[in-house]
Amino acid sequence: MIFEITKVKCILEILQILSKGKSKYTLLFKETKVSHTTLQNVLKEMEKKNLIEKQNIGHQKVDYFITKKGNSTLEKLLGLKVILS
Repeated sequence: MIFEITKVKCILEILQILSKGKSKYTLLFKETKVSHTTLQNVLKEMEKKNLIEKQNIGHQKVDYFITKKGNSTLEKLLGLKVILS
């Protein structure tokens, strides 16, 4: 699937946030400043592609983690960002 620019930016921001440690949906929502629909779609797609993992920690409480593949993707996206700057 080819992502829109907004979604690519959101993916990069999520990977950067999660590279520093686990995070909750509310923090990701505040940091990315995208709609709930966009964030939910991006998180689902990232989970399907094994870039992130979701861990249920209680009633309607979830932590998100970056995977090894997610870290590799982050490095590539940051490299591309440098080239395009």
